[in-house]
Amino acid sequence: MLKKVLIALVAIVIALAGGALALVHVYGPSYGIMVTGTPIFLVPPSPEKYATTVLEATDLFALNADSPEYADARARAVEASKSAHDYSELYDPLKDALKAAGGKHSNLVSPQMRADVAEKSPLVDPTVTVDGGVVIATVPEFDSYEGDPQNYANILAKGLDGAVSGGACGALVDLRGNGGGDMGPMLAGLAPLLPDGTALEFVGRHSTTPVTISGASVIGGGTPTGVEGVGKYTLPVAVLTDGDTASSGEATALAFKGLADARSFGAPTAGYASANMSFLMPDGALIMITSAYDRDREGAAYGDDPIAPDEQAEDAEAAARAWLAENYQCQ
Repeated sequence: MLKKVLIALVAIVIALAGGALALVHVYGPSYGIMVTGTPIFLVPPSPEKYATTVLEATDLFALNADSPEYADARARAVEASKSAHDYSELYDPLKDALKAAGGKHSNLVSPQMRADVAEKSPLVDPTVTVDGGVVIATVPEFDSYEGDPQNYANILAKGLDGAVSGGACGALVDLRGNGGGDMGPMLAGLAPLLPDGTALEFVGRHSTTPVTISGASVIGGGTPTGVEGVGKYTLPVAVLTDGDTASSGEATALAFKGLADARSFGAPTAGYASANMSFLMPDGALIMITSAYDRDREGAAYGDDPIAPDEQAEDAEAAARAWLAENYQCQ
């Protein structure tokens, strides 16, 4: 009798485990993206499953997922997946679908392209230097898949804290050439110069997400990041932008927009002021789905158009230094 009970219990456990695995196989990719930011696959997906995973995420998050252009591109991607033998055969049709659903900021970046970019443009750390009474924070683009977000934020926040507590009277935040990436470490690193509260918002199809700063911590935009042991300061800030300031670089610039003692200088930005929901597929392809546009603290909305600085200047740094000297006697 006991043996029969044990056999029955084992059979039940096996059946439950099998059912759980079946559920993970079916729903793991989509729910993995929603909960952890990464699709969960028990085994390498077939080309059809690969395409379905990307398209289902696009259905849920993309700004223009209800457009007829996306419906057409989606159908073409599904059809391509039925005869594809390799994931690479899906890159172009999936990229077309992503662009139709999210605009120019959405993308599929192949593993080879990611490797090429990393080789040609390796990540660089931010820097903080002091020249007279002016502290200069150079804020480069940042890829959280490749770099250390905490180290990035620490360099900026602690450098600014030391410079301002040491007597700096003004700051230059240099976002020129910042093509974007993970904005969490950028804003956490600059948090000593930003007031607590909502810095900007991401406005999506179904909801609005505030990017909130508290002390030297940021949530709601990119990787939640915080730096311990640094102060908060009120001083004039000049933000420098150019035509290569894009995506999270633009969002970081917008975090200063509307502050009484902040002004931007340089050239209009690249025009990618929107938020992407990004994840890696098993082959290393990066999927970027544009899910929201940026809105600043004054309620102005942005998106695919370049953001003009307050003062266009060929020599952005010279113009910013002149502003600091003229208005704040800081030089």
